[in-house]
Amino acid sequence: MYIAIEWTSAAFHALLLDDEKVFGEKKSDRGTAKIANGAFEAALREELGDWVEKAEKILFSGMITSRNGWIESPFAPVPAGPGDLAVQAVTHRAAGLPPLIFLPGIAQTTPLPDVMRGEEMSLFGLKKTDGLFVLPGPHAKWVAMADGRITAVTTYMSGEILNLLKKDSLVSRLIPLAYEERPEAFRRGVLTAYEQGTLPGRILARIFSARSLVLFDRLAPEEIADYLAGLMIGAEVCEAVGADKPKKIDIVGHTALAERYKSALELFGVSAALVTPDIAAGFRQIASRQEEATRAIEGATSAAGGL
Repeated sequence: MYIAIEWTSAAFHALLLDDEKVFGEKKSDRGTAKIANGAFEAALREELGDWVEKAEKILFSGMITSRNGWIESPFAPVPAGPGDLAVQAVTHRAAGLPPLIFLPGIAQTTPLPDVMRGEEMSLFGLKKTDGLFVLPGPHAKWVAMADGRITAVTTYMSGEILNLLKKDSLVSRLIPLAYEERPEAFRRGVLTAYEQGTLPGRILARIFSARSLVLFDRLAPEEIADYLAGLMIGAEVCEAVGADKPKKIDIVGHTALAERYKSALELFGVSAALVTPDIAAGFRQIASRQEEATRAIEGATSAAGGL
């Protein structure tokens, strides 16, 4: 039995599991950004309680393994699969705790560097591990996979930029405080992002339309937020998918944001499906390969000793 932890900048999520079953789960909003003065070990003990007595090891993934976390682990270069992360993990020891194993992130270095830490657990746990996947969020990840290995990673900051536009911009001053979802405004924004025939420029030119359309009474102030969301997600889809459209894209998660990505992709003419992430299965993929590597080393050592 071991503990698998996805510790991001915003949240703590731990599982107590073995090769077949999950025995317990602990969640909190105690992300790495909330841990003062690097007191990660104390926070870990508080979050896990008596679990530490039941586990033979603890696996970590997410920002806890970054240079701003507890113990920095390397990046495994693409193409990378569970086995690559297993052999490049960093083991740390602390009194009264089982071995602490910090898993690598995954990096693409050309033409520009791009990285991920933690999201790969959701991908490695999927039943289908070939094709193009999108993980929606403030920093959405578009990930290509082949034969269970991640071959390319592209991060889009559309969500963070959208939040900034709605919070502090020329356009934000027009948005009412009370929000009610406007699906048609979102759809309109998506289609405006896709329009190539008559509209000049791309997303930077089109953001201003959230102001100009209001000026000419062609967009209501209460529609601005969803229109902007459609613009940003539409522009992201248009850029990420490109002219050579795949037949199908899998969206990881079943959130309201994931549903919006599904709608945007279908408006772009691409079939999209929501898939359920299973981080327990992702961690198991790595844990099993660690055990295989350990047995191989022990076998080699034993054989050498017998010579």
